[in-house]
Amino acid sequence: MLHFGKFNTLKISRRSENGYYLADPNPKGEEEVEEVLLPKKFIISEMKEGKEVEVFLYKDSEDRPVATTQKPLAKVGEAAYLLVKEVSGIGAFLDWGLDKDLFLPFREQAQHVDVDKYYLVFVYLDKASKRVAATTNLNKFIKNRDVELKQNDEVDLLITYENEVGIRVIINNRHWGILFKNEIFKPIEKGTHVTGYVKKIREDGKIDVALQRQGIAAAKDVTQVLLDKLKEHKGFLQLSDISPPEVIHQVLGISKKNFKKAVGILYKEGKIDLKENLIRLIPDKTKKTGN
Repeated sequence: MLHFGKFNTLKISRRSENGYYLADPNPKGEEEVEEVLLPKKFIISEMKEGKEVEVFLYKDSEDRPVATTQKPLAKVGEAAYLLVKEVSGIGAFLDWGLDKDLFLPFREQAQHVDVDKYYLVFVYLDKASKRVAATTNLNKFIKNRDVELKQNDEVDLLITYENEVGIRVIINNRHWGILFKNEIFKPIEKGTHVTGYVKKIREDGKIDVALQRQGIAAAKDVTQVLLDKLKEHKGFLQLSDISPPEVIHQVLGISKKNFKKAVGILYKEGKIDLKENLIRLIPDKTKKTGN
């Protein structure tokens, strides 16, 4: 079965003057056998009849299925900031990394869009036509219902816009989340993807996220960061619990909260000594020195 708007692994079934025809390598029956053209310009020498190839599928302006080896900026089921290349009488056309632009119908525009500007869109498949399209009405697809996440789950975050409390993000292309300003210690740009962690799922469905794991699990992760940095600086770091958060993040790349937890763990384990504005690594006495 062909999946439009996504990557498919298909078998090269036959050759034509226009390119290779591809088909599902494991059809469920003869009625499932459907071919799609991979145009000649995408063919490379390694491609031979009978071999499998990974391609992205969409329909052209004449409603014909087409395969490409190009990589789109977003697939069906994903959100992205895309550039408007053209606005016509039926809608707008977006640059999504393929030869054929992505259609944004007028009915799917929450507001009028302008050429040469980027807009946050969600890529979806029109069930009736099997055509891939875009919408700026993200709330049709991004919802905080049926959330199957828990604290400290690692998630993908798409950075969107800033509000009074922080930055709104899209979690795993499915849910809205908030990244609080006072927990951001590095530059992050709108439209980029970063790895984040679920901090809290509220009763009203809102999701708080962070750029680092939370709790003791996070502290245990960053203890190794602290140990490695101490070894790198010959066993000494000019840091303490009164060091500014910005300085701690600049030196270690972690939050002050997790820094303090990591220091507490290492101190209890007898691996570090604390002086005024100084952390000293205690040499491991169990290691044997060479002669």
